[in-house]
Amino acid sequence: MKKIRFLALLLAVLMIASVFAGCAKSEPAKTEDPQTSETADSAKADTTEAPTEEQPASTEKKDINFYAKIVEYAGGPEACEKMQELLADKYNIECLQVDWGNLATVIRTGIASGEPCDVYEYWTQNMQSFADEGMALDLTDYLEADDGAWKKTLSAAGLESACIDGRYYAVPITSNFTLMLANKTLLDENGIEIPENWTWDVFMDFCKKAQDAGLFAVGMGTDNRTSDWFIRNGLLSASVSAGKYEDMYSGKITTDDPIFTEVLTNVKDMYDAKYVYPGDGAVTVSADETKAAFYQQKVALYACTSSQAAANAAEADFEVVVLPWPSMGDTNAVLGGCDAVFIPSNVADPEAAVEVIKTYTSAEVQSVLAEGGIPVANVDVKASNPVTQKAIDISNSVYPFEFVALNDELFEYSYSSSLADLVLNGGVETVLANYAALMNN
Repeated sequence: MKKIRFLALLLAVLMIASVFAGCAKSEPAKTEDPQTSETADSAKADTTEAPTEEQPASTEKKDINFYAKIVEYAGGPEACEKMQELLADKYNIECLQVDWGNLATVIRTGIASGEPCDVYEYWTQNMQSFADEGMALDLTDYLEADDGAWKKTLSAAGLESACIDGRYYAVPITSNFTLMLANKTLLDENGIEIPENWTWDVFMDFCKKAQDAGLFAVGMGTDNRTSDWFIRNGLLSASVSAGKYEDMYSGKITTDDPIFTEVLTNVKDMYDAKYVYPGDGAVTVSADETKAAFYQQKVALYACTSSQAAANAAEADFEVVVLPWPSMGDTNAVLGGCDAVFIPSNVADPEAAVEVIKTYTSAEVQSVLAEGGIPVANVDVKASNPVTQKAIDISNSVYPFEFVALNDELFEYSYSSSLADLVLNGGVETVLANYAALMNN
């Protein structure tokens, strides 16, 4: 199965040196056994003492380098601390902050050095190259041991995205995906119901009612690679509903397929109707501007990621509820992916590394992340915050592979230009022509 790949940025020489230092293994310091602390001479001299019970040899704790500390997530550092606490009797765990801009290079450099970190953060949907090159430990047997006891605690959708040719090379820890926050207070005041079945037709009817009430239906920023969320979510949900998901993301479906025209037409109609804040400037508005408009109660719905949902909702002085992305089909399919952890195949102690990630994915540790507002992979965790819990529920509908990731040029065109071309520069035919040309790169 063809999976998504992203090219990492080049790492500078000094960064490479720091990676070697950060993940190199050192010999553990020798510790004095209190039971045998006498000198050799005195031990030889005193040979007449009565024999004593044999004392067990001292056990030195193993050093573990855990390259998966996500400081950007509320609860990320605290989750690492909880894991360290739970394993304090066995391991000295150093939690290293993830360098997102150089992550692939950091990992490859560490593995090539022969002294990699014991555990690395990556994304389930991008593990193909590490698996193909023999860099990732196969975790399948560990997950399925004891009748799949560990596997049963983890999100099925997250595990599926880490499955390569029937084997698992990574374990999901959290999900991050697109969703919408709704100002329920404002909608109730205007007599607008929040539908349970969020199909595209129902969504457009909702947008019309919001506009008639003097509101913008949607706040959708266009910076930070978010401008194409409606297009990408539409292609995803439409292809899943039509039973063409794998063919779509693997590039087997050409732009002649009606799915492309229907999705692009739907998105263009929404923007042409001025449902998206602030109307004429919706193609260039920033996330900060749309977020402010949401808090000022000019916008009924605000598009954001699941990792931001709880924090964004907490800032509002009105009731906020979480909604899944509207579907352009009969099956709910949400654009997103999973943060994950994996073990390099040349790790010094695979069993110790497995124990560490089993602990990190346990309910005790994952609950810390959930209380921070992050949708987690452990299915036994229930968040006390209803916003977070709703996001966790939606995470079961995440589909991580998509058409625009066929190559870097197509992905860049999608987030940088496709919306502007669709709404302002030629419409559906222009976007289709650019898609077709870039698919053949």
